[in-house]
Amino acid sequence: MNNEYFTADLIAVIETGIFKTEHLFGTQSDTLGVLTLNAGKTEGMFTGQEDLSLIFDKISFWKSHYELKQEGAVIASAAPRGGLRRVLIIIFEDELFALLPGKGMSRSWILKNSQDQIICEFKPIGTFKRGAMLKIFNQISISLLVFSYCLVIIKRQQ
Repeated sequence: MNNEYFTADLIAVIETGIFKTEHLFGTQSDTLGVLTLNAGKTEGMFTGQEDLSLIFDKISFWKSHYELKQEGAVIASAAPRGGLRRVLIIIFEDELFALLPGKGMSRSWILKNSQDQIICEFKPIGTFKRGAMLKIFNQISISLLVFSYCLVIIKRQQ
């Protein structure tokens, strides 16, 4: 499952912890892995199936630039774009993706590919409940899914 693409209708993320949080990714039939984020939510580690290990890190104290590493190599990066800097541009496997807020008053976030197709939508479970539902519209790598989810967590805090 390291760089494998998968399709699932819905992935639930259950969040536990206060300062150091754990986010359990799962479908109805399977657990995909656990993301552990440190108190500042600027660094974390995902441990998944088949010994998949990903490191999430903010690479600059002053700028909102992020990286995802696997076995020490950078496999994805993200940086803000636009006047309000709400949109994040993600580079993953030499392809560009955009992570942007959902329409209207919803607190959802949408991941689009370079063809402007929606890949995934990240919706919080509720106002006072922690966790999220990830609705998958197209094939997505677990690495890209986890990286995007980490970025959504950070953007919700800002």
